[in-house]
Amino acid sequence: MKAEFFLQQIKNEFPQVEWKKYRILTHGWDHVVIVFDEKLIFRFPKDKEYKEEFKNEIQLLSYLKKRIKVGIPEYTYVSKDKSLAGYEMSNGRELKSSHFKRFTGSEKELFAKQMADFLTNLHATPNSAISKFNISVNNPKKDYNELVSNTEKFLFPRINKKEVSVIEKYLDELKVTLDHSNYPNVLTHNDLTWEHILWNKDNNKVNIIDFSDRTFGDPAIDFAGLWEYGQIFVNRVYGLYKGKKDDQLLHRSQLYFKRIPLFIMKDALDGYPCTFKEGYEMFKKRYKIAKI
Repeated sequence: MKAEFFLQQIKNEFPQVEWKKYRILTHGWDHVVIVFDEKLIFRFPKDKEYKEEFKNEIQLLSYLKKRIKVGIPEYTYVSKDKSLAGYEMSNGRELKSSHFKRFTGSEKELFAKQMADFLTNLHATPNSAISKFNISVNNPKKDYNELVSNTEKFLFPRINKKEVSVIEKYLDELKVTLDHSNYPNVLTHNDLTWEHILWNKDNNKVNIIDFSDRTFGDPAIDFAGLWEYGQIFVNRVYGLYKGKKDDQLLHRSQLYFKRIPLFIMKDALDGYPCTFKEGYEMFKKRYKIAKI
């Protein structure tokens, strides 16, 4: 759909909203996003499934706003049918690892404390929220079987034998680890990567965005993306984290971190807004096989 379609919807629902410039982001996986004057963001779910989930996300964020200290989206514009909604843009920039490396020691500590506090409070959300906000419950066995099936069917024919062997060894380790892990399901962001972590250098505050993949599942999944900043940082956040811990939590999180490029390569083949090359290069880096 063209930008005019979405702009007209916003005008119809919220005639008080005015703007001078806008940019539209259609490459998102779940939503079309329009940014007005770099101050206001509107999101449109791309299909019926995400439209229904969007309603629940808006309600959940309103609930979490009272429990979470870091910045999270607060929807102030919600259409009557909840098919589109907008919020004031969070100040800050996506916290890539290259940006993190330039942090001072005190900035890294502030960042670690805020992430640990965020995860502690998010994971402490009572189980009653499962039904109240219709949050899906993760099924690790099903996810693992789908990962194996998709990897063997779609990825193995496109990589060399040595790389296949590396992934097979990884999948075996993941299975053994999951089979011998015992953890309580908690509310997770489930996509806590650098793209969704914003750092406001003016006040040294973290803002977390995009809760569309939230689920009740393994708390380790929310530590996975933090490996992008290095083991020292992950260990520091884990040390400050006050949620329930088990001996395998960090190990599982690292395995989930290595799972991401397999997802990206498969999703690229399905037409999602990523490339196979992007996932493949990430795969070689995370599995330390750049010169196989």
